[in-house]
Amino acid sequence: MKRRFIVLILVFAGLTVLQGATVSVLIIETGLPSGTGRTESASVWESGIMDALFDAGHIVSNAPILRLPAAPDSEIPSQARRDFDEARLGGADFFVMVFLSYPEEDPEHPREVRMKVFSVSSGKLLYESSVAAKPWENSEKEFTDAKISAKRLIPQLAHRGSQL
Repeated sequence: MKRRFIVLILVFAGLTVLQGATVSVLIIETGLPSGTGRTESASVWESGIMDALFDAGHIVSNAPILRLPAAPDSEIPSQARRDFDEARLGGADFFVMVFLSYPEEDPEHPREVRMKVFSVSSGKLLYESSVAAKPWENSEKEFTDAKISAKRLIPQLAHRGSQL
């Protein structure tokens, strides 16, 4: 009887340690001319990042894709503050912002993709990475690259989770 009780305690303790973080994802497009419709890249990157985080065991949510005329000066742009606050109120552990920067000459494909991971409780930037984008042959290849890029974030979430 005592052994069963100890085993049950160890199982429950192990399950709480293995629980994934809650992550909110926001895609921000910059550099597109006004009047440009929604880009396929925004949807592809959002899906790829959310899939990779979900596959790693995290609880993932997203905010509507945001479009800004230029790259913001602050770490969390004022236009994204509401989404950050909603993530905090919703109990998220992390807020991931993904910036897709488009060149004037090619509004179809981003030139650079920057990812920032913030602790929701402290508001501190925990991790930042940048990927030089390319014109992908098709959305499947772009989706694969988005998932690969997102997988680089996953160790940061596990490592930083204890520092929230």
